[in-house]
Amino acid sequence: MKLTQLNTLATDKVVAHFDFAKNDVTHLRIEALERFKALGLPMAKHEIFGKTGVRTIYDVDYLKDFKVGCHCEIPKSDNYRIVFRKGFFSPLQSSLPDCVKVRFETHPQLENESKNPFYLLAFALNRNFYKIEIEADVHLEKPIEIVYVDEIHASQNHMHVSVFVGEGSKVDIFERILIESASFFNHTLALHVATRAQVSHVHEQNAQADTHIISNYHYFQAKDTKANIYAYEKGSNLSISVWDIFLQGENAQMDFVALQLPTQEQHLSTIIDLHHDAPNTKSSQLIKQVINDAAKGVVDAKVVVSKNGAGTKSSQLCNSLILSDQAQVQSFVKPQLEIFIDDLEASHGATVGSLDEDQIYYLMSRGIHYERARELLIDAFSKQAYERFPQYAREFIGAK
Repeated sequence: MKLTQLNTLATDKVVAHFDFAKNDVTHLRIEALERFKALGLPMAKHEIFGKTGVRTIYDVDYLKDFKVGCHCEIPKSDNYRIVFRKGFFSPLQSSLPDCVKVRFETHPQLENESKNPFYLLAFALNRNFYKIEIEADVHLEKPIEIVYVDEIHASQNHMHVSVFVGEGSKVDIFERILIESASFFNHTLALHVATRAQVSHVHEQNAQADTHIISNYHYFQAKDTKANIYAYEKGSNLSISVWDIFLQGENAQMDFVALQLPTQEQHLSTIIDLHHDAPNTKSSQLIKQVINDAAKGVVDAKVVVSKNGAGTKSSQLCNSLILSDQAQVQSFVKPQLEIFIDDLEASHGATVGSLDEDQIYYLMSRGIHYERARELLIDAFSKQAYERFPQYAREFIGAK
C-alpha cells in the first residue's frame, strides 16, 4: 500500500487492510490514524519534514507482508540483545539478564501534542506495542542491543517500543537498524528515564541503500538524570531521525553527538526538538556531516526554554563538510524564539565548507598521496564526533 493511500482511504478500510485484532487499544489506534489523516502527509512547507525529501517515497507501492522467519545474518555479539524481526519480538534470538524484561504494553500512551504524522502512523499500524523494563538500581556490565531486522522486499513495517529505565540505574543501549530489503521502516522508541538514572544510547543506521527509514524518538528525563545520545547515520536511500527530548526534572542533563555520512544520492536528516522544562538543566549538541557525491544532509535543531527552565545551559554546533560540487547541505541550528526567562546560557553555530586545498598541498609536499591526504583530513574532521562514541559502538560501525 502506498502512503498516499493510507492518507486518503477511509479509516475502516486501512484497519481492515492491516487486519488488526480488536482489543483494548484498538480505539487508540483509530484515534492515531484519524489524527494522521487530519494532519496529512507532510508537504514542502511542513515545519518538521518540509526539507527532508520525504515526499519522494509517498507513491512507492509497499506491500503488506508480515511474514516472519526469513533469514538475516545478525552480527555476532557478546552484548545483551533484544531482536525485533519484522515488527515482532524474537525471544529465541534475544538474550537478557533477569533485571530486564520485554513485555506487551497494554496501556500505551498516545501523545496528545504530537504533530508528527509518522509518529501517529507508527502508533496506529504497529503489530504489537512493546515495552522494555529495566529495574531500579541496576548497573549493567554490558550494553543492551536493540536490533531491528526486516528482509521482506518492498514491505512496510511500523513499530512502537517504550523503554522504562528504573531509578538509579545505569544502562547502555545500542540500537541497530539492520534492514536488508527495499522497504519502509517507520518506528518510534520512547525512553522514560527515572530519577538518578543514566543512559548511554547509540543509534546506528546502516541499512541497505534502497531502504526508507523514519525514526521517531521521545525522551523523557526526570530529576538528576543524564543521557548521552550518539547517532550514526550512513545507510539507506532516505533516513529521517526525529528527536523530541524533554528535560522534565531539575538537574537533568543531555549530550547529543551525531555523525552523518551520506553518499551517492542518499538523503539523511536529523531533526531535534529539545525542551528545557525544569531548573538547572543542561544540554549540548554536536553534529558532524560529511556529504559526498549528489547526497543531501539536513540538520534542523532547536531548543525551547520554558518559564520553568531557570539556570538552563545549552550549546549547539553543526559542522558540514562538502566533498563534491553536487552535494547539498541544509543546516538549521537555532534556539527556539519562545524563551520566557533571562537566566540561561546558550550558544549555537553552524559551518559549511570543503577540504582546504592548502592543507592537501602541505600533506602532499610531505610525500602523502592526494587521495590519502583527503582521507586524513576527512578523518580529522569526523574525529571530534566519532571519538565520543562508546568503544563498543565504534567497533561495529567501523569508526577509527
